[in-house]
Amino acid sequence: MVSRATREMRSKVTLVARNLERAEKIRLQRKIKDAIGSVGVAEVGALYKDDAALADMAQHAYEIDEVDRFRKAHARLFFAGVVAFIAGMVLQLLGAWSGCCASIGIIPQSLG
Repeated sequence: MVSRATREMRSKVTLVARNLERAEKIRLQRKIKDAIGSVGVAEVGALYKDDAALADMAQHAYEIDEVDRFRKAHARLFFAGVVAFIAGMVLQLLGAWSGCCASIGIIPQSLG
């Protein structure tokens, strides 16, 4: 059973995460609005004034950023796993080589 303090802490962490996500989306929305405003073309004037469209673009940019961050984190883990696998295979091949164990001081039980 989960204690009351644990539930309160989870709700606080969730609230903080939600607020950070919202702040990031607002920052992205302002950045997009500034980029559109700096263009100075009359065709984007309506888009500049449309807060819903800007919020939608900010949401899309935020999701793309999250996917990229997830992809990078998992790429590192995958690479570390591949390196560990290859190192293990090399060690197995070296161990199977006749005379390898004796050269490093390990005497197989069948000979001892």
